[in-house]
Amino acid sequence: SSGINAEYGDHEKHIKLEHLKNSLAAIRHARWFEENAFQSSIRVMVRILKDFKRRIPFFKNANPWTIDLLAHHSASVTGSQLTIPLVFRRCLQLLAAGILLPGSASISDPCEPGFVKAHSFMSYEHQDELSCGAQTLLRALAHGGFREILGMNGARRVTFDTPIMFDGVIVTPSKLAYEKPTETEKMDTNAGS
Repeated sequence: SSGINAEYGDHEKHIKLEHLKNSLAAIRHARWFEENAFQSSIRVMVRILKDFKRRIPFFKNANPWTIDLLAHHSASVTGSQLTIPLVFRRCLQLLAAGILLPGSASISDPCEPGFVKAHSFMSYEHQDELSCGAQTLLRALAHGGFREILGMNGARRVTFDTPIMFDGVIVTPSKLAYEKPTETEKMDTNAGS
């Protein structure tokens, strides 16, 4: 063959193989989304989740592809099309229940061969933050805090470090469950292997 081996190519002249793989994956993701996210509720949910990524601290580590898959999964119910409020609630319920936690059924990446979890790039800490934050948002939503969650004009912000009151009900933020192993625990684990 007349081409050069990508691993041994001139790195000054050629694009790195990792960049090419990421670009091809992005194209596959865009095509899949265009073909499968035809419901308006999915597209609205993507906009809401991207707004969360901008405004809500625990959502900052969610990548756009995970957001697309989560919105699609939240709206995908056999036999019926869900309304936007139901898709929104279902999305928070899925996150709060731990769909993106280690050991969960998860959401598989439909563009990758085999069963690749959509959140495999996230650290355990970020997965826990996402689940924990969604639990707090779901409790706020259950007590009429939709304006605060959506950041509507004039509405106060939902806090994730102090309790907030909705219609006389105090919503206390969830506490994180994951604790990063200490250096001693890491050494003990490595010594036992």
